[in-house]
Amino acid sequence: MLITGYENHPLVDGSTLLTDPAFWAVHALMVGATGLDDPRRDFGVDTEDAEELDERLFDPDHWPVFTVPLHSGAALHVIYRNLADDMGLDYVLSGPAWPHDLWLAAVEGCFVGPGLSWHELITTAHQAPTSAPTSTADSSRRLLLLLPTLGDADLPDSAVPALTAALTHTTASPAPQHVAETLLRKNHAYWQPAHWTKLANGALVCDEYHSRRCPRHPRAFTPEQALAITQALTGT
Repeated sequence: MLITGYENHPLVDGSTLLTDPAFWAVHALMVGATGLDDPRRDFGVDTEDAEELDERLFDPDHWPVFTVPLHSGAALHVIYRNLADDMGLDYVLSGPAWPHDLWLAAVEGCFVGPGLSWHELITTAHQAPTSAPTSTADSSRRLLLLLPTLGDADLPDSAVPALTAALTHTTASPAPQHVAETLLRKNHAYWQPAHWTKLANGALVCDEYHSRRCPRHPRAFTPEQALAITQALTGT
């Protein structure tokens, strides 16, 4: 598995973890939502199972990668960056004709994001190509895998029901609607909800300074890169 910037790191296919209910609990907790900190209460997962999953998921010798292919031919890679002194969750977007992959967001102490608007999140969740691996073809799995990179101040009324349905389908949460509301409304551990607008060339950008999709970020994407990202995510 070759991803720009990770050539010398121990990337491994993480798809086998997706059948473990504990994975979805641990992954959702990466959002950093206030009030979600008990795997059993929030996700119906034994604490011991979550701790065992932690050891597999955050193994410095094995960095799980989950690839979400898109209709555009691009793919979003979700990477558990298990550096001993710099662990985090990275989102990298690759395009079939791009000279290199683009680092979209990072959930960590030195965070970068948001990486996706709600419209992009729900669109990518529901646009699995027919050639998508079985492990990431399911729209609920795709939605939950990409959720930590969301940042949107203008969530539609359909957001909570959509996430509730994904949690119900994928997890054993005894209170999926409450968990969905918390994940969407109290997810300010890293960046603030962003307002998204379009540039003159049609590229979607945001106003959250911590995001590379914000024109004011010191490492902001160029207008051309921003447009390529928008087109890759939405299939336009």
